[in-house]
Amino acid sequence: MTGMRFFRQSPAVVKIPPNILPELRAGILVCTSPRSGSNHLAGLMASAGLGHPLEWFGGRRLLELPGYPRDPRTQLLRALTEGRSSTGVYAIKLFASQFKQLAKKVNLPASLPNLSYVRLTRDDLLGQAISWARARQTRKFRSTEISHVPPRYNGQAIAESLEKLLMENAAWGGWFAKNGLSFLSLTYEQVQRDPAGSLTKLAQLVDVEPNWGPELQSGLEIQRDALNEEWRKRFLSENADPSSFEYRTRK
Repeated sequence: MTGMRFFRQSPAVVKIPPNILPELRAGILVCTSPRSGSNHLAGLMASAGLGHPLEWFGGRRLLELPGYPRDPRTQLLRALTEGRSSTGVYAIKLFASQFKQLAKKVNLPASLPNLSYVRLTRDDLLGQAISWARARQTRKFRSTEISHVPPRYNGQAIAESLEKLLMENAAWGGWFAKNGLSFLSLTYEQVQRDPAGSLTKLAQLVDVEPNWGPELQSGLEIQRDALNEEWRKRFLSENADPSSFEYRTRK
């Protein structure tokens, strides 16, 4: 039809109900990728009264709760209520792949009040990829879960996981850069080494007085074991080549 123009519909800004808004002191959006230690950080944050940063927008909420809402606007309200601690701090964990889908329907930054950003990464990218490939194979994503499938080495799955993680990191980096957004940077290794110090930085981010004891725990244990190291050595023996360098550009 000549002369007709089509526009992409702008994502909606979700209006927060007046009975919820006064209860929200501040928010934390944990921007991360799979197997970054985000479950461990989420448990620590919950223990410290810094929200409950779960995958409120799809992900494991949909897998674990059959009746969980599919509407992202309803999911957002769940994050602001069930994801909120008694301190008034709410928290959300989000992967770049999830954000890509969510941004088609909801303007998340504009919908969340008093929002601060945390960028959680993992220094050991290959270890992260191995962990993700293993978790996807066994369906055991937390130490509290039971694996019914024995893990078996799959170099292609590790390589694919590594590539996807690099894309996740690049997507977050580009989004922060092009929007001029500031964020608190944390690594999995840093949280493991100094959980109290990491939580103190988070508390300062949302202007909350640190109030937790030395018994602070996430409720999870490290899943990495000797098998992960065996897979690393095998993967490197099959793929390591310092003379090769991949750099993709758009044509």
